[in-house]
Amino acid sequence: MQIERSNRIAWSIAIAAGVIAGVSVFAVAGLTPLKTVEPFVVRVDNSTGIVDVVSALTSTAGTYDEAVTKYFAAKYVRAREGYVWSEAKENFRTIALLSTQAEQARFSAIYRGSNPESPQNTYSRAATARINIASISLINQNVISVRYMRTVTRGDEVRTSHWVATLTYSYANVPMSSTDRLVNPLGFAVSEYRADPEAIN
Repeated sequence: MQIERSNRIAWSIAIAAGVIAGVSVFAVAGLTPLKTVEPFVVRVDNSTGIVDVVSALTSTAGTYDEAVTKYFAAKYVRAREGYVWSEAKENFRTIALLSTQAEQARFSAIYRGSNPESPQNTYSRAATARINIASISLINQNVISVRYMRTVTRGDEVRTSHWVATLTYSYANVPMSSTDRLVNPLGFAVSEYRADPEAIN
């Protein structure tokens, strides 16, 4: 009698342990699809040492918003910091459409022909300044940092310098013509801008 009782208890414990083990296996199997590995590529520029992370664009809204903002920031920096005589008028218009009125006024003062430091005077027809974007980082919801290289070509002389631009921006639903909307369809507006030389070791 005692032996039969012990056998029943042993079998009950074994069955319970088996059920728990089975449930654990199914639980782990169910969680496995939730664990994903997202590969990314780290790219290093051999000549400058600048590191850039190459990532894939996912379907999340935040990622698309970030990509759009980076696009406008790159467009703004290229237009503002680059210079080609034949493109100067169009770039000036682009900067005006992507800036608030206050920043438009600041840039206009810099660009004015009476300013000796104006790109019109420093480059004129004799030189070009080409911009190569190295990386773009969102500092916070309204500030973005753009690292870039400026290559100035003046005859046979070519000089490349490294810079960091910091933009304070927002999206504003301001009245705009259909033609202007082709340049700035989402109302991206830079309210503050500065560019500083970057020391590359």
